[in-house]
Amino acid sequence: MSARPYEWSDLEIFLAAARGGTLASAAEALRVDASTVHRRLGKLEAAMRAGLFVRSPRGYALTEAGQDLYAHALAMEEQATAAFRKVVARDEQPIGTVRVATVEDMAVNVLPPIVATFREKHPNVTVVVDVGQSFVDLAKHEADVALRFGSKPPDGDVVVRRALFADIGLFASRAYLKKHGRPKTPEDLYDHALVRAAEEHLRLPMERILERYGNRAKVAFRASSFYARIGAIRAGIGVGFVPLFMAAGDKSLERLHLAFPETPRGADLLLVIHVDMRKNARVRAFAEHAFAGLVAQRSLFEVGA
Repeated sequence: MSARPYEWSDLEIFLAAARGGTLASAAEALRVDASTVHRRLGKLEAAMRAGLFVRSPRGYALTEAGQDLYAHALAMEEQATAAFRKVVARDEQPIGTVRVATVEDMAVNVLPPIVATFREKHPNVTVVVDVGQSFVDLAKHEADVALRFGSKPPDGDVVVRRALFADIGLFASRAYLKKHGRPKTPEDLYDHALVRAAEEHLRLPMERILERYGNRAKVAFRASSFYARIGAIRAGIGVGFVPLFMAAGDKSLERLHLAFPETPRGADLLLVIHVDMRKNARVRAFAEHAFAGLVAQRSLFEVGA
């Protein structure tokens, strides 16, 4: 039998380039160099004896031959992924590794005690936490369980359980308030230093409030991470919104109850697994334990819980 003129990984690179439309996006998705993507695509086109892409300054567009290959390659990927999920889901004993995708705030403040009590029941399961990647693709087995903040269930063949609602509040350190005074109305925020989210998060409801009532010239600290922002607030840098669960029990912080016309709101915390993983013993055991652990902590997350 003659050697196959291409490798399965060539099709993976082809799919990434077709989806992203550029060498850079394909390279980023696959975590390889753009030169590698360029070389492997050339190799695949030589093997197929057909041009698969039309190259232009704007990116890569599929030719007619490329469109035909894309349909077949996509079907192959879907079948391989489904087969992998079914094999993985055949586990009958809670042994092995459970990969959890979530955000830094949950990984630091909430997950450790849940994992500790889970490990007492299932000492043969290792829990791996992927911080900052809660929106992984569960269908591709990038994680087993995802803990996501959001207002709507994610797309795909997933099982979603709403664990709780994570409220937010406006906080300042007691030291900051002693030094700079206490804002008593939303308009008072204009004269205070602010701790805010990164620029790309300006559409969040809490950010729209600070944009409306705060002074951009007095923004003292920005960070994409709530964990970094609450650290800044604790240090007395300024006033800012953080989830209630992060400030719970912290006597150095004080919540500021200002009468905003629009009530600042948080988001649902969703526990998500792929439908095929419901039969996997270790994933099912962790998901059930984590859900119960989160529900038990609702009073830390929700106003009036």
